[in-house]
Amino acid sequence: MFRRSIFIFMMLILFLAGCSNETDKNALKIPDSSDSTQSIEPEKNPSNIQTPSGSDQNEPSSEIQSPPDSNQSEPQTSLTDEETLMKPPGRFAGSNYDEQKVKEAVDQLPNDLTADQYTEELLLLLAEDYRSYITTFKEYDTEVKVDIERPNGNITLPASRKLHISILLDASGSMKAQINGKSKMDSAKEAIQIFADKLPENAEVSLRVYGHKGTGSQKDKQVSCNSTEEIFHGQGDQTNQMKTALQGVKPAGWTPIANALESVKQDINPETTDSVVYVVSDGIETCGGNPVQIAKELNQSKVKTVVNIIGFDVDNEGQKLLRQVASSGGGEFTSVNNDESLKNYLNKAYIKLLGEWKTWQIKGEGEANTQVIRKQGAINTTEMDMQILANKEYDNLLAALRVLETKYGNDIPHGEIWMQVTNRKNFAWNYARDTGRRLYDEVTKNGNQVYDDYKNEGDKNIEDLENKQNN
Repeated sequence: MFRRSIFIFMMLILFLAGCSNETDKNALKIPDSSDSTQSIEPEKNPSNIQTPSGSDQNEPSSEIQSPPDSNQSEPQTSLTDEETLMKPPGRFAGSNYDEQKVKEAVDQLPNDLTADQYTEELLLLLAEDYRSYITTFKEYDTEVKVDIERPNGNITLPASRKLHISILLDASGSMKAQINGKSKMDSAKEAIQIFADKLPENAEVSLRVYGHKGTGSQKDKQVSCNSTEEIFHGQGDQTNQMKTALQGVKPAGWTPIANALESVKQDINPETTDSVVYVVSDGIETCGGNPVQIAKELNQSKVKTVVNIIGFDVDNEGQKLLRQVASSGGGEFTSVNNDESLKNYLNKAYIKLLGEWKTWQIKGEGEANTQVIRKQGAINTTEMDMQILANKEYDNLLAALRVLETKYGNDIPHGEIWMQVTNRKNFAWNYARDTGRRLYDEVTKNGNQVYDDYKNEGDKNIEDLENKQNN
């Protein structure tokens, strides 16, 4: 019995010794793990900027993984800085900012994230909405467009504008009558030549006579009333050739004003953009036509034509009827009673045109300046508002970072986080500044070009008019 007790006692000692040895083996793992942790922890330098470790302890825990549809679903490195700013705002951006709620949310973050992960988590909370500013910059139209209608009869036309001027000269028998020792016909020819020499150099000019065939007798009425002929067609710089064409015109028959106006339709180039008719006549329609209706048709045609009537020594009844023609044609009737008044009328047309050009120039320059100032103002406002928002976001992010520092101290890479937050602010701020300046300069350049276009074209035409007026 005693020997059996000793055997049991020895077996018990061996069993306890085995358990103790297993415990010692397990205990050896604890200091090894502790030593490993200490060996990978970065040394804190004076700036408190840590170098991210490659150990598993620096990876985000499963508790803070973002959902698949969050902004963390794509690595930030795959986005440009501009694309990053175009991401949706954080939960507490703008008017949603609540300091207490932000603190509570930041408190939920663990102490084992990388700097990139901390920055991303803070942006999910506090990133401001820059999308409207960036979209405004990207889609901003820097073009300056000014379209002030040019005066009729402009001296120099751009390629896109084509002016046609028709001069209709009455060659009926009554034009033989003399005023101050000179026939109406000679006075009209002289005035027309002076007028034509002042026409736009690149305008299309047509000179047509009517009533120049037959006689004033009844038997020749049909021949005379059917007579209308274009005796010159050319550019404004070729009007010196009119003198030769006019020499052969002699007063002859009846007065087919309606027929002459109807013929103007075939003289106008379809590409014409502006058309003006000057009818010089000493009497009313005598061929039974309806010049009022034809003038109206011209004025309402695809190529809108303004019909002006110059009544040369016309009686009161004739003036009344000719006024109706001018009114229907959208023009004006002017009564002249001698060669000087005829010349004066045509000269006044150029004085008026000179004033119209100056007005056109001033309006164009003014509108260009107005558009530039308005566009520059909008750019400046967008730039300033985006910079203010970048500063606000920066302040909020730093406040959140201080919450993390207070809670975890040097356990978080706050130096790197601070650098990333600062870089984001600097990019947003500089993006607004640089983009704003670029667009501002483009608007300024485009505005100056439009301004110069109006100034140069206006100066040239005003000078041209003044020179021709004084010659």
